[in-house]
Amino acid sequence: MHCACYNSRVGRPLQIRNVPEPVLETLRERADEVHKSLAAYVLEVLTQHVATKSMPQVLAGPRLRRGKQLTSREILDLISRGRR
Repeated sequence: MHCACYNSRVGRPLQIRNVPEPVLETLRERADEVHKSLAAYVLEVLTQHVATKSMPQVLAGPRLRRGKQLTSREILDLISRGRR
C-alpha cells in the first residue's frame, strides 16, 4: 500500500558538498527573509534558474529561420540593424 501513495513527481535528493561558508550564510539569510527553509529556498532558486534560457539558447532560436543556420555574427548584425 505504501507504493500506491507515492507521488511520482517527487524528485530525487540532491546533496551539494563544499559550499563556501559565505555562500551558505547568504542562502540561509535569504531563506529566513522569505520565511522558507534553506532546502525550499534553494529549490526555488534552482527552479527559477533552469526556467531561464541561457544566452546560447536564446541565440539558437533565430538560427532555424528560413531553414538555414545563422552565425552569431549574422545574428548580431540583424540586431544592430534593428536598432538603427
